[in-house]
Amino acid sequence: MRIAITGAGGFIGRHLAAALPEAVPLSHREIPTLDGHHFDLVIHAGRSPGIGQADWLLADDAEYLLLRRLADSACRYLMLSSRAVYGPADGNALAPNHPTAPASAYGRNKLRLEQAGRDLLGERLGILRLSNVFGCEWPGRTTFFGTMLAGLAERGAIRFDMAGSTRRDFVPVAAAARTIASLARLGTRDPVLHVGSGIALPCAALAEAAIAGFGRGRLVATGPERDGFAFDVGRTVALTGIALDEAAVLGAARAVGRELAQLRG
Repeated sequence: MRIAITGAGGFIGRHLAAALPEAVPLSHREIPTLDGHHFDLVIHAGRSPGIGQADWLLADDAEYLLLRRLADSACRYLMLSSRAVYGPADGNALAPNHPTAPASAYGRNKLRLEQAGRDLLGERLGILRLSNVFGCEWPGRTTFFGTMLAGLAERGAIRFDMAGSTRRDFVPVAAAARTIASLARLGTRDPVLHVGSGIALPCAALAEAAIAGFGRGRLVATGPERDGFAFDVGRTVALTGIALDEAAVLGAARAVGRELAQLRG
């Protein structure tokens, strides 16, 4: 199978290129040169910087332009979307058919991209909705985990504006990349699949694991529990055989803490 990874220089893209070495890695700048007739599958691992803003325009988004380039080919496409497209979890594991009701500009715009992909590619589109993918994201990334690491590295403290007992689904980036690579090789035709750990992990446990690896620091959490969720990953695990437990997730967070300590010197 001929596979291309666009946005291969980004955080997830770099790990995906390592997990899928037979694929052709392409940067954002190379997207205008991509010919869908030369590939069986394209995976876009990048993200437009403005997609979380209210003034984001679908017509200007790099992924939308890529979808349009592929529309007249037979090439399949795996879109990396987000759990932000869903409505409240209400304490239950989110299934791939859970109602969509995004509460943020980022979630609304990702959902618009999903619909645009369906309109342009039909059944050639596969959507992988990702939970909180994490790794050594310092410096520069403003994700949940990236913000945690910035606080730890620069101020010696991780601060939450919510209760540390809030439970969310976190997946190490290397495990997410292996899962995406496996699904790409399998050529699954599922319209929507989940990539996550499937574990409702207290955010405080993740933070404390990173602090332990870093060797110093503290956690300050204030506010109520909010926006908790976990994915139902049963179908994905059945297809790939890749499953995580809590020890694996926390071990990855400690390893990131150690890597951060080395970067800080």
